[in-house]
Amino acid sequence: MDKRIKGFSKLTKAQKINWITHTHFNNPENAESTLSCYWNTDSDLQKKHDEFIENTLTNFYMPLGVAPNFLINGKLYTIPMVIEESSVVAAASNAAKFWLNRGGFNAKVLDTLKVGQVHFLFYGNPKLIQTFF
Repeated sequence: MDKRIKGFSKLTKAQKINWITHTHFNNPENAESTLSCYWNTDSDLQKKHDEFIENTLTNFYMPLGVAPNFLINGKLYTIPMVIEESSVVAAASNAAKFWLNRGGFNAKVLDTLKVGQVHFLFYGNPKLIQTFF
């Protein structure tokens, strides 16, 4: 089956969901129900989510946990973590607990300069491109 579509971003949310569920799922009604179960009951809040990115179909919820007892530069922090893997939060918490009694973590800003590179092929006058940059 050809799954290409033109003008997807111009469709309404309902039309996008209809296309997705009927094109990519064996049970479109079940897929649509799954997508809609994550919508906010507050329509104003859902509208904000829908406008946050292009082609929004639903919301994606992940567990929000915390790793407490991070002593960083002499100040205690509780670090929020959004992840599907529970052992990561447990490991971070254990590391924080271990280092808490050993002086914690020390951090400092080494530099605020960001270095970037641009790579592309240019077959024109090298002087022209150098003046551009």
